[in-house]
Amino acid sequence: MEEQSITVTIADRPYKLTVKREDEEIFREATKFINERLKSYAANFAFKDRQDLLTMVALQYTTNSLRNERVLAFRDKELEGKLVNLNRMLDAIV
Repeated sequence: MEEQSITVTIADRPYKLTVKREDEEIFREATKFINERLKSYAANFAFKDRQDLLTMVALQYTTNSLRNERVLAFRDKELEGKLVNLNRMLDAIV
């Protein structure tokens, strides 16, 4: 896995990162989404400084991530139960 240096700009601040070559696109896409969300919050809410905006973006994405993890965990558990039942049915046939 080859790594490369990239620079992304978030909230008008450049950040130099070293990422796997195959991950560059996802980092750039994430940067774009963060900046778009920052602009949206800036346009719709009162704020003292950019840290307030960054905090709200971090909170939004973290809650979404946790929600998705819970949904996946539930689905995995549900799927595991169904597979156990299928195995029992197959064992009963054999």
